[in-house]
This record gives sequence, C-alpha cells and structure tokens, in this order.
Amino acid sequence: MKPLVSTLIMMLAGGLASGDAATPGEDTPDSSEYAGDKWESGQNAGKGFVGWNLVTSGPEAGAKIGDSSKHSMGINTSAGKAFGLFAKGKGASVEAYRTLDAPLQLGQTLELQLSVNFRNGNKGIDLRKVGDNATIFNLNIGGDDYKVNLAAAGNGSLGSEYSDKTVFTVVFTQRDPTGGTWKITRTGGVSSTHEGNYEGIAGGLKFYVMDTDPGPENEFWFNHLKITGSAKP
Repeated sequence: MKPLVSTLIMMLAGGLASGDAATPGEDTPDSSEYAGDKWESGQNAGKGFVGWNLVTSGPEAGAKIGDSSKHSMGINTSAGKAFGLFAKGKGASVEAYRTLDAPLQLGQTLELQLSVNFRNGNKGIDLRKVGDNATIFNLNIGGDDYKVNLAAAGNGSLGSEYSDKTVFTVVFTQRDPTGGTWKITRTGGVSSTHEGNYEGIAGGLKFYVMDTDPGPENEFWFNHLKITGSAKP
C-alpha cells in the first residue's frame, strides 16, 4: 500500500497536469489595448492573463504608462513604454492585480522585470496562490533594503546596497503541485542572483506602492510579463 501522503501528491499531480494550463504569452504596454497610454481596471491585453484590477487610495496614487528611464533604469519596450505605479504621501496606496488565465502547470514559468530608484515607503510584488489568493512570495522594497518575505525558502535581504538604476528580473517556475522555485537577478550598478522556493500553485500577481515621498524617483516600474512553457505530464 502506498503511503497516504505519496498517494495524495500523485493525485494532485495528475489533476494539475490534466487541467488547463496558463496560456504562453506576454503583456506589454505596446498593445493596442493600451492605446493613448490608457491603463484601467478591466483592460486585458496580451496572452495568458485576465483583465487588470487597479485599486487606489488617496489623492496622489495611481497607475500609468510611461518612460521608465527618466528617473531609474529603463525597462521600456521598443516603443519606450513601461507600466508605472505611484502613491505619494502617508496613507496613499495603489495595487495592481493580474490573474493568470489558468494556474501555472508543472514546467511553466512566469517572468517579469522591475525597475526601482528610491526606497522609502513600500513597493513590491506578491505571488498569489490559486484558491485563496494567499501570498506565497513577496519582494518588498522599503526601509532602504530589498527583502524577500513569505517564501518557503530564501527569505531575507537581497543586499541593501543602493543603486538608482536597479533592475530585478524575477522568474517563478512551477515545480510540482506543492510549490515551485523563484529566482531574482539584480542588475544596474549592483549585480547579484538569489533563489528559493515557494509553496502552492501560482495563480497571479499583485504589484503595489504605498506611503512613499513625493517625487518621480519614488515611482515603481515593471514590464514584460511573460508566461512560457507547456504543461508537462
């Protein structure tokens, strides 16, 4: 007789592999869906995702499409565009949610790029779990540091050395029905690589900014949301 835990994992693996997989594709602000640099809740461009959900609080918080290279290292498309978030002052916040059109399957990856300059307030990303939308990975920039939180392994500072041209390339890979791996590569003045694990099945992302000082150097930019790979049986 097979142990109960092993049997359960095999059942979950079969269910995950046989279900719908996230559609391989990419979303960037070059899409015609964002014509006129309009970025609002409900817009759905690219492949592999459902529509954006944008939530703001405070008079100087919001989302925009623009040039990420003006006050930090550029992660623009060939058309000179990236997604940007800002929340100026105490109590201001903005959250941008993007759910995958189906969970990551075994062997699939979710990749994105982030650009950041100043580190006051808090800004970052959450990887959210299928089912209850719990955060299973968090990268937070705040308190003059860059930290991973809530992961199964690899939590802690990525190194607090400052650069106004910091870019993070973040890759999540679904390993099996119980979790996956994350990898962060830092470039732009400081170079480093960090890796770890997350628990659960990846189903979406949250980008956020809150309580920063005024000034464009505090904006948070991201781009090139990409899903790759096909489900492996």
